[in-house]
Amino acid sequence: PDPVQVAISYRGKPGVPGPSGAGYVHEQAVAAPTWTINHNLGFRPSAELFTTGGSEFEAEVINTTINQTIVYLLTARAGSARLT
Repeated sequence: PDPVQVAISYRGKPGVPGPSGAGYVHEQAVAAPTWTINHNLGFRPSAELFTTGGSEFEAEVINTTINQTIVYLLTARAGSARLT
C-alpha cells in the first residue's frame, strides 16, 4: 500500500508583538569616562561596546530610562556603542 500523507494545521491566537528590532549606533568621537546616549528607542536596549579600532570591550551600562543609556568606563575612551 502507498503511504498516506496527512497535513494537520492549527492556527491559534497571535501572541503579543515583540520588540521592533530597532537599533541605534552611538559614536563617541571624544574620549570620555562616561558616555550619555540618548537613543529614543522607547525600550531598554542591550549594548555592545567597541573601541575605535573595532575591538569589543565591557563596561558598566545603565539604562536610566527607556530612551537613555549611560556607559561608565574605568578610563576615558572613544569608540562606539551598538544598542539593540
